[in-house]
Amino acid sequence: MGDFPGFRNKLPFLGYLAASACTYAISHIIALKIAPTRPKNTDVFADADLIFSLPMYSLLSFLAIQGTRDHWDKGYEAHWYANEGSARHFVMLYAAMNLVHIPITILKRQSKSYKICMTFHHVLSITCMLSGLLNDRLYFFAAFDGVCEVSTLALTTLFILKDGLVGKGSVVNTLITINGVVLWLTYFVFRICLFPTWLYFFLTECYYHKEQVIVERVMRILVQGVICW
Repeated sequence: MGDFPGFRNKLPFLGYLAASACTYAISHIIALKIAPTRPKNTDVFADADLIFSLPMYSLLSFLAIQGTRDHWDKGYEAHWYANEGSARHFVMLYAAMNLVHIPITILKRQSKSYKICMTFHHVLSITCMLSGLLNDRLYFFAAFDGVCEVSTLALTTLFILKDGLVGKGSVVNTLITINGVVLWLTYFVFRICLFPTWLYFFLTECYYHKEQVIVERVMRILVQGVICW
């Protein structure tokens, strides 16, 4: 790992990996405890996954927003080379969470095609995040893109409510309706609007700083990350 500046100190990433694994373990215990109150043949792994996802996506959303704010107006140098703060922590947590989530995806009762697609998504996400982490750069763009997880948090909350993990009744039905509206709003703002905006920012900085940021350099970063992973 000596050739990768971002991984000279592995302890923070390993800490996030351990914390993610422990969070799922606790979530699985909770799912087992509430299993007798759940419908017959309920998938304990699916319940545990929802419980696990709520705190994880909450923290990911916070770190992504904070990391984006930290470097928003600091210009090209900070966007490409700043290597401290919430944006870096977002990258480490995101990669660690996806690593932990791969076996969960396999163990859940889902179709084979779903498991293949989700596993591919996780592998691709981990590869992209680790390529930046290992080379110790591009944290701002990772965090900026990661703001999309706000909509994932809304989706997770909706699933928890609809699956009856917090009970049923008129109050829960009202919360489902409200959360459904929030989900559509966050999906529109933090995905449909965010992704083209992110691409515009990234390509604009590549264009105006092409003397420093050339295609070969970006490709070297990505290839190194893939090889190392």
